[in-house]
Amino acid sequence: MSRKALLVCLVGMLIVVFSFGNAMAFDPNWKANQQKLFDQIPVKVGDVIDSSNWQKVEGLLPPSVLDWVKKGEFVLNIGEFKYDFSSDETWDKATQANKGKYKLGPIKEIIEVATGKYPTYINGRPFPDVDLKNDPDAGAKLMHNNALEQLRMGAMSEDFNVEWIGESRGLEREISSWWYQYAFLTRPDGKELPNPMKTSRIEIIAMTAPYDIAGNVLLKHHWLDGSEQRFVMYIPAIRRVKKMSAANHSDPFFGTDLTNDDAAGWNATNTSAKWRLLEEKIILLPKAYYVAEHPDQFVEQSDGSWKAAPGIGNMKWGYADPEWKGAKWAPLHVVWIPRKVYVIEAIPVDPYYNYGRFHLYVDKESMTTSYNMIFNRADEYWKTILVDSTCVKWRKDNQKIFTLYPWYVAVDDKTHHASICSSRGKTPKGREFNITFDSPQNTPSMYRDDKIATMAK
Repeated sequence: MSRKALLVCLVGMLIVVFSFGNAMAFDPNWKANQQKLFDQIPVKVGDVIDSSNWQKVEGLLPPSVLDWVKKGEFVLNIGEFKYDFSSDETWDKATQANKGKYKLGPIKEIIEVATGKYPTYINGRPFPDVDLKNDPDAGAKLMHNNALEQLRMGAMSEDFNVEWIGESRGLEREISSWWYQYAFLTRPDGKELPNPMKTSRIEIIAMTAPYDIAGNVLLKHHWLDGSEQRFVMYIPAIRRVKKMSAANHSDPFFGTDLTNDDAAGWNATNTSAKWRLLEEKIILLPKAYYVAEHPDQFVEQSDGSWKAAPGIGNMKWGYADPEWKGAKWAPLHVVWIPRKVYVIEAIPVDPYYNYGRFHLYVDKESMTTSYNMIFNRADEYWKTILVDSTCVKWRKDNQKIFTLYPWYVAVDDKTHHASICSSRGKTPKGREFNITFDSPQNTPSMYRDDKIATMAK
């Protein structure tokens, strides 16, 4: 081969490499690749970034978060991962096997190429080779990959708290809940289950405290065909299950700064928004110190379920430290780690949705959401949600999943107020959170209108 022909070949290969998304998250060279990211930015492990040197992280944070650092509300401790923060080889091989199997339908739902119908089961991410440069649907396909990653746990339950945090008073109020989810579209054992209702997943949120909201239970059905999710709520005061409108998805969650769709940064059906990939860049992501140190190893129980081990580490927020001078809702238990992310813009399809548009920052390797920067319907910046995802190792084959989000915080910059959602470590009152995968009690039969009414009792 001539030198000119070889050069043309190499250039062609580079175009292919940089035009497509990262199909394989499993990275045996993770440590060297992490160092390459540090080599491209002006910060290193151990640096402390505050209002005096914020220029070092300009372009490495969403604009809203950079503004908090400028104003002294946040201080960033730069850290690194001590292990490969990406999924396991088994999942990535399944993802590779999906090349060419799926496409998008009329409402940007997932469609099987072979049958022209929506799939009832997918093993791996459905779109392993997204053309980032030329495909106008790149954003929608990446968000479907994001959704499949969140379903890999199969059946899951956890309790969580949401705290109201004010600018002057700090902790104002606290609510407690249980969250249950059952996934059908993908599962940890790689086996499809009977699914007569044709749901991709079903979920329940049951309020447990304080007394004035205890007994309220939310039930959501997400459909395989991508149609609008079913959202109902049992209200003890009227002893009825009430159907909620599509607009209720973006209403405040029991008066907090979060909405029903804000869980894990974005928890709605992907077909409810129009997606556009804006860019791929290096961003500093907030990770709890223990998330950076090691995976969250779950322990098998005698009934076959897998439970989170206690004592992994606790959250610490600005309001709990009398010496802290920044925002009361600033996370003090985190390090900030550089990662390659996709910045994806969403515009809700529903004209009554409370958000005008929002920008999701999705980690390229784990496909988890780390930021959601939200604008109102007047296209004014409104609020930002910071999300932490952890790498969970479980099952006897040591699967690595990123379904668990130990904390996220929504900061409303118009009211200068925030709400913190926590589900790992201990509550402010010292109680350990409970998280369980594959519990025998978590079955599809509990996700029914008549069953959520009995939960209130």
